[in-house]
Amino acid sequence: MFTKKYPFTSIGVDDKIYDLYQEENDQVELEANYVEVNFFDWVISTFTLTEDQIAYLYSLGLEFALKNGQVLAYCFRHRLTVTLTKGDTALRSSKFIRREENVEATSQPGQDDLITGGVNYFIS
Repeated sequence: MFTKKYPFTSIGVDDKIYDLYQEENDQVELEANYVEVNFFDWVISTFTLTEDQIAYLYSLGLEFALKNGQVLAYCFRHRLTVTLTKGDTALRSSKFIRREENVEATSQPGQDDLITGGVNYFIS
C-alpha cells in the first residue's frame, strides 16, 4: 500500500490518486479502509511532511481525522476526484484547511448508483 511517498503538493496528491485508481478494486478498498480508521497515519505514510506539518495535522484533532477519513474513503471507493489547492502563504492571516465537497449521486431502482464529483482540500 505504501511503496512510495508523494510530495504534499497539488501534483503530489494528483499523482497519488492517479496511482491508487490504477489498482484493482480490492487494493483500493484496502486503502479506503485504512484511511477511514487511520487518517493521520495514512497522511503521514503517504506524503512527505515536515515535523511542523505533522504537528499541525495532529493539532486538528480527532473529529477532523474521523470526518476526513470517512470522506476520503468514500471518494476512494467510488474513484472520485481528490485534489489539493494551496493558497499563497504571504496572503494569509491564519492557517486553515477547508474541505470543499462536490458529490452527486443518482439512484434508480435496479441499478447501481451513479456517483460523480469529489473533494478538494484548500490549505491557506
